Amino acid sequence: MHDTNWDDLRYFIEVVRSGNVTEAGIRLGVNQSTVSRRIAALESALGKPLFDRTAKGWVITPVGEKIVTQVEEMAIQANAIHRKIEIDTEEVSGIIRINVADVCSKRFVMPVIRDFKRDYPEVDIELITADHVLNLANREADIAVQAVNEPPPNVVGKHICKMAFQVYGHSELIENLSLDMPPCITWIGDGVTLPFWIKKNFPKLKRAYRTNSGVAMFNMCKEGLGLALLPCSLGDEVAELERIPVEHIEPGQDVWVLSHVDLRTTARVRIFRDRMVEFLTSEIDLLEGRKPKRDLY
Repeated sequence: MHDTNWDDLRYFIEVVRSGNVTEAGIRLGVNQSTVSRRIAALESALGKPLFDRTAKGWVITPVGEKIVTQVEEMAIQANAIHRKIEIDTEEVSGIIRINVADVCSKRFVMPVIRDFKRDYPEVDIELITADHVLNLANREADIAVQAVNEPPPNVVGKHICKMAFQVYGHSELIENLSLDMPPCITWIGDGVTLPFWIKKNFPKLKRAYRTNSGVAMFNMCKEGLGLALLPCSLGDEVAELERIPVEHIEPGQDVWVLSHVDLRTTARVRIFRDRMVEFLTSEIDLLEGRKPKRDLY
């Protein structure tokens, strides 16, 4: 594979991860024809087809499957080299204020902060948990990692994916309840209105627990107090939680890594943002609900 272009290999990886050329183009920030052209160039260099073009989409060939692991290892090595160059050539210091939803901070942001602090000990981190994007223009935060369908104005960002949700419950609770009227956990509102997923799936519901915290909802569900609509990225990694097969699921939100337009070239912000994007991209299957612990259907 020494005669191939590394950029073409990136396109190959993204098509494999995305499952189709259109989504790969969105993630790479290019149009569909560019992705198709780069894959064709890679296939020409290798002398073998990597995907079968079918009416239902692109299907990876046996040759493509054989090189997936090798190409992903090359991507890890290339990113490591890039980070080493960053460390050796830039003086990075100051404060980074990071805004993230509390329920996702431990799983998706802490690992990036840990590695960033190892490489850039002169940068101070302020982690601000909130379930909405803070005002980046007023420097309430420098970077926001949030699930929002419409980013606020005057920010630049990278769209990662659409976060998937499912209804989850503790395995012991599921064994001992009627799925016609299970206890459910939802947000504190007017105390009367129920969300779409409860009204449609459990119209006979008699009891709803309410909270104003995503972390509390997650923990209540883990304790077996009731069913909850949770991100698959959380529910699928908890051994005692199971997906509940329901007909109606509320649509997920788009995951973004955002920063204010004026800070996009600031070294500490740019480097942390790029690392955050890289980490989340590596977890897309989990975020989009394609890594359940087991097939419950």
